[in-house]
Amino acid sequence: MPEAVSLLYQFGTNAAFLLLSALGLIVILGMMNIINLAHGEFMMLGAYAATASVQRGVPFPLAVLIAAVAVGLFGVVIERLIVRRFYGRELGALVVTWGISLILGQGALLLFGPFMPPIAIPGGAVALGDYSFSVYWLFLIVLCGVLLAALAFVYRATRFGLQARAAMQNARMARALGIRVDRIYMATFALGAALAGLSGALLAPTTSIAPFMGQQFVAPAFITVVVGGGASVIGGALGSSGLLSLVQTPVAFLFGTFSGTLALLLTALVVIRLLPGGVSSIGRYFTRRSLAAAR
Repeated sequence: MPEAVSLLYQFGTNAAFLLLSALGLIVILGMMNIINLAHGEFMMLGAYAATASVQRGVPFPLAVLIAAVAVGLFGVVIERLIVRRFYGRELGALVVTWGISLILGQGALLLFGPFMPPIAIPGGAVALGDYSFSVYWLFLIVLCGVLLAALAFVYRATRFGLQARAAMQNARMARALGIRVDRIYMATFALGAALAGLSGALLAPTTSIAPFMGQQFVAPAFITVVVGGGASVIGGALGSSGLLSLVQTPVAFLFGTFSGTLALLLTALVVIRLLPGGVSSIGRYFTRRSLAAAR
C-alpha cells in the first residue's frame, strides 16, 4: 500500500512539475504562436523576485504574488519594446527571445552573483510507512488544477478570452470588428509572463536559485505544450502532462531518474510522430468520426 501511494505521489509531482514549467508557455506559444526561448528566464525572474521578497521578511504566499505581478509588468515592457515587432515572423521571434534569455541570464549573474540563498520548503511532510510526502508538493498538485481551471475560464467565459481567441485566429477580422488587437497581444504576453513568474516563484523552494536555473524548465515546458497540441492548448497541456508523467513515473521508480527522463523524451517523439496535432487532436478526431457515422 505505501509503495502504491508513493508511486501515485510521484506521478502527481511529475505532472505538476511539467504543468508549472509549461504554464506561461501555454499562453505565449499556444495562443500567440510565439516561440519564447526566454520562458525559462521569466521563471528565473519569478524565483529571484520571490526569494528576494522572502529574505526581506515578506510572507511566502505574498512573495509569490509579488513575483507574478513583477514578471507580468516586465513582460509588458518586453512586448511593447521588442516582441511586438516580430508578430507573424516566427523565426525572428525565436531569435530575439533567445537573445533576451541570454541577456537576462548574464544580467542576473552580474547583479546577484552565482546563486542566492534558498527558500525553505514550507509545510513539512506527511509520513506513511517508510515513505514521507511533502505537503508543499501536495499543495502544488492541487494548485495546478486550480490554475488550469482558472485559465480555461478566462479564455472561454470572459470578454477578454473571446477577444483574445478572435485576435489570435484572425487579427484582420478582429480589427474590423473593433477589437484593439495590439492591446490584446500585450495583455496576452503579459499574462504568459506573469504565469511563468508565478511558476518560478512556486518552484523556488524546490530547486537551487541561480542565474541559469531557467534552463531546466525550458525542455519540459516545450515538450508539454507541443505534445499537447494546438486544438485545445489548455486541455492538451493537461493531457500531455498526464500522459508523459504516466510513462516517466514507473520507469523512474524502477530504473532511476535518467531512465525516466529518457522515457519521457521517447514518449514525446512517438506521440508527435503518431499524432502530429498533439494529444488534444484526439477529441477532434473522434468528433469527426461521430459526425461521419451520423451522416
